[in-house]
Amino acid sequence: RVFTILSRLGRQSLRGLQHCTQLSPNHLKHGLVVLIQQHLILHNTTEDDVTYYEVDWRNAYALVRSGKLIKIVEDRFGEKAGGIISNLLLLGHAKVGDFTDAYQLSSKKKHHVDTGAEHINGDGIGSGAGKGGGSKIQSLGQLHALLHQLLQAGYITIVRAWHFKPAADLNDDAERLVKREVFPDGVKGGKAQAEFRKAVQDRKRKWRDDDGEPQVNGASTGTKRASGSSNNPSKRVKVNGWMANGHAESEENTPMLDNELVVRINYEKCNVVLRSRQLVDLAAKHIGDTTSNVYQALLQRLEDKTPRCIDELADFVDEDDESAALPSTTTLEVSSLLDPAIDLTADIAMEEGVNGVDEGHDASENDEEWSEDVGVRKTNGAPLTNGTSMPHQRDRLPLVEKHIRLLADDPRRLIRWVGNRGRGEWKVDFPALTSTLIQREIQNTVSACFGSTAARIVHILHAKGKLDEKQVATFGLLRQKDIRATLTSMQEAGFVETQEVPKEAARQPRSTIYLWYFDQDRCRKLLLNDTYKSMSRLLQRIKVEKAKVQAVIDKAERTDVVNNEEKYLTNMERDVLREWRNTEEKLLVQLARQDDLVALFRDFTPEMPAS
Repeated sequence: RVFTILSRLGRQSLRGLQHCTQLSPNHLKHGLVVLIQQHLILHNTTEDDVTYYEVDWRNAYALVRSGKLIKIVEDRFGEKAGGIISNLLLLGHAKVGDFTDAYQLSSKKKHHVDTGAEHINGDGIGSGAGKGGGSKIQSLGQLHALLHQLLQAGYITIVRAWHFKPAADLNDDAERLVKREVFPDGVKGGKAQAEFRKAVQDRKRKWRDDDGEPQVNGASTGTKRASGSSNNPSKRVKVNGWMANGHAESEENTPMLDNELVVRINYEKCNVVLRSRQLVDLAAKHIGDTTSNVYQALLQRLEDKTPRCIDELADFVDEDDESAALPSTTTLEVSSLLDPAIDLTADIAMEEGVNGVDEGHDASENDEEWSEDVGVRKTNGAPLTNGTSMPHQRDRLPLVEKHIRLLADDPRRLIRWVGNRGRGEWKVDFPALTSTLIQREIQNTVSACFGSTAARIVHILHAKGKLDEKQVATFGLLRQKDIRATLTSMQEAGFVETQEVPKEAARQPRSTIYLWYFDQDRCRKLLLNDTYKSMSRLLQRIKVEKAKVQAVIDKAERTDVVNNEEKYLTNMERDVLREWRNTEEKLLVQLARQDDLVALFRDFTPEMPAS
């Protein structure tokens, strides 16, 4: 009820919430504590000692992605790490000591951490016996090693005080501090205004990135040595992308985290991984599966250097400055991360390789290196591997270079060459590729709604800019009367717009030129809004379908019926239950697909300022 009131009415004080919810003070405060623990609402106390609360929509929406986040971590670090993420999703945030107590003490004691329950979005941490013990945390050192892995990789982050504050209040605090410390006499003039805005951004960036920022409950942000360890610093926990078993280092080298350290899920880092997955799918569709595996390894290397998709506090002068700030990786680093089981001889062209030369590649110095055996000889289309074991890492490096060259030569410019370090240094232009992904989804939607001709028109307008009807027909090799109805239909739906250019001051229609144009950002927002509506309807449909068979579901979830369905459920009840599970699975799969669109339209690209 508290969340519903805040979502409908917006920012409210404690007194306003009590009036609107009609709850007792104890119940209201309990509900607020739970929502703050789950990071579903934000709060700020003013100078008048009045606390206001508002909904954190991003974290509330992130509940839909719970299953995806657990699966990502399980693929990278194993089931044990996935269990930790599952519990953090249930708790919102937790101390390291809560996890330590849950795994080291008897299960009879009440803990904050769920140690054995099964959940819809993934299994909890299993402290008891499991199938083969694959998901058990077996020692304190293993728990701390997994937490340290997740912290280093960025999937979890240390909870700080500003995580609970609304962005507007953080900005007000930063402005107040900057005015008091840097501009005590006030901000006067255009130059001073620019310096003031830059100082505010720097202060907010320091709060976000500085490890010295005080943490909730004053807990230390550092790590402690493992007991019995030497005086040498603890080694960095190894994170190999192709090692999905989640094995950690020995306990002697395990960095022991402070038990008072409070951690939570870092959704910004998860967005980076989701973006990489969509780019890998793009490469697999247009180039091939093997090359997409190499691209995945390259993107995974860049993920370590990319804390978030959108840096709203970055101070870039122009696009060149933003491009220079993009992270880079080398061919050697990509090769070391690849799974040895991948057959790199697949998807490589014969003899002549790929047409075209990368514009950024220095041909005068490195053509000889890149021209060696561009193709792999094949017999009847099959590579000459003869089922033998994969070649040595050094022998695989030329194959990795060929796949990377395929990515560089692709017309979508999946990567670009920037230097010679490590057998070739590469960058990924994420803003340009994100725009490419968005444009592809828009054209797919237009094609499904209005036909292939409409998709062709959108492509032309996106590439050429503003055109009149005759020019659109000329570029599209179409007749004007064939595109007139299509343009009108797309205009009514909001995908294209017109601009009137009068030839005379009278602005008569017959003396006015009508230019058609396509605004990608407007279409992106339009589709994002439609996607939200679609997801809402899917969740409502799941609720309705479940209500139809609620009696059977309640019976099947009884403790005496679980694992004994054949004994206690009739054939009709089993059929109803099976049909419901199939229906739920289909709806949840569609919900996950819609979430991919939300990630693309909202999380991978910055908001354009209102004009």
